[in-house]
Amino acid sequence: MDHVGIERHAVSTGIGRLRLFLTQNGLRLLRAMVWHPALPLCVVCGLLPIFLTSALAQTASKPPVALEARLEGDRSVSVLTVTLTHKVDVEIYPMQSPDRLIIDLPAVNFQIPPAFKSARTPLVKMVRYGLLGADKARIVIDLSSPALAGRISSQMVASGFARELSIEIKAADPTVFALKAQEAEFARRSQLLTTDKPNEGAGGILPLANTKGKAADRRPLIMLDPGHGGPDTGAVGLNNISEKDVVMAFAKDLKQLLEQRGQFRVMMTRETDVFVTLDERVRLSRKNNAGLFVSIHADRLATATEVHGFTVYTGSEKATDAESAILAESENRADAMAGADSEAAREDISDILDDLVRRETRSHSALFARTLLGRMEASGQVMNKNPHRSAGFRVLRAPDVPSVLLELGYLSSKTDISKLSDTVFREKMTTDIADAIQRFFATTQANEAQGVLPH
Repeated sequence: MDHVGIERHAVSTGIGRLRLFLTQNGLRLLRAMVWHPALPLCVVCGLLPIFLTSALAQTASKPPVALEARLEGDRSVSVLTVTLTHKVDVEIYPMQSPDRLIIDLPAVNFQIPPAFKSARTPLVKMVRYGLLGADKARIVIDLSSPALAGRISSQMVASGFARELSIEIKAADPTVFALKAQEAEFARRSQLLTTDKPNEGAGGILPLANTKGKAADRRPLIMLDPGHGGPDTGAVGLNNISEKDVVMAFAKDLKQLLEQRGQFRVMMTRETDVFVTLDERVRLSRKNNAGLFVSIHADRLATATEVHGFTVYTGSEKATDAESAILAESENRADAMAGADSEAAREDISDILDDLVRRETRSHSALFARTLLGRMEASGQVMNKNPHRSAGFRVLRAPDVPSVLLELGYLSSKTDISKLSDTVFREKMTTDIADAIQRFFATTQANEAQGVLPH
């Protein structure tokens, strides 16, 4: 159906459809109403105030929508332009290690076409964006060399139904950039010390329901942790596939399967495309007394593209191999890549008794890893040549919650991408993980009844 056909169809389908269409199409609908042969002018004049009031009310009550974005320029000056449905206030500041510009703004519904992910200039490596929570969004500009924000403008586009936010990015002296980044960091830390706001990037999930006056649900809680989110895309693989999207889809499938079996309660550290700090993910699992924490990832190797297969990681101060150490270091920088302040995980162990708790927890983590790999091997899953590894992942540092990190595969591998895109393969893998979770809890509960520690 062409544009004229769509407009006439909308006019003929009633007030409710017209209100929605007006909100989305603005001037096109007004033009269609004025020229529509079946609508007398008096009817048009009578309906227009209703439609305009409704459209404006809907627009005001919803977050602004980012419709388009473009990046233009050279190594000296580049300009990022974002088309939004209405004006927003922004805060821009630099950060180091790596060099980048952070743009904070109210919650935005990002509907920017996927092709923009590959936009770059000689001054800008990449532009990432996403939600930090229910009321905050962030755009991260990864820089090829030091640069600071120049002129910032916001003006209406020709149609009058959207605004263009333009941000000039100007190359800066490295010393000046470093000074401005230090000033911005000091200002942020000072603000954190004087506010009682929750940790930035909280996933927005609620703690378990208050069971006072009700029979407590004693089923074990499984905390699923889809890695990355919001402006932190994680690895970007072949065909611009983002790790955060792959692992979110997989986590939702696994959650649904576990809930269908009815033996466990299941929560997720994030249920939408929102950024959650590493420490907050750990805190959520401990606050809700999780029986098992499962962090889900799909990494990328820049050089060894032939490497593929499933890997399970457990926490350890010393990595089992150099590859695991590099991966842990990369994952531990997730907060910094999203421009978030994050303190190193605080040690909760202070004496010998607590140290025994940590050792027992790690034994349980290793037991689950062995149980899972045994199940996957029995079902014929393709695994990494060294499928059980250990490293110092910050997200696995809960002293009292058995925790593992699953690498579903590598987004640099055509084989793994093909499998992770296949519904049958994902169903088989989620079934194996769910089976392993059931066997793990059956084993630990039997061991606890007999006073036997895992080994």
